Amino acid sequence: MVSARTLVRDLLLQADRLGPAAACDRGPQTLLPGERVRIRVTGCGGVAVQDVRAALYCVDVT
Repeated sequence: MVSARTLVRDLLLQADRLGPAAACDRGPQTLLPGERVRIRVTGCGGVAVQDVRAALYCVDVT
C-alpha cells in the first residue's frame, strides 16, 4: 500500500527491479494528497521493504 502525503504524479512500481519474472497489476498512477493505492506484485519471492521502495518511481512529487 502506498500513501501520498503530497501530489504524486505517475507513480510506477518497476517490478523488473524486484526480480526477472516479477510483474505488477498497475501502470502509472497519479495520487492526490491523502490518497492510497495498493499495487499487487507477482512472480517474485520474498523481498524487503527497502527493495520495494527502491523500485518505486514517480515523475514529480509536490
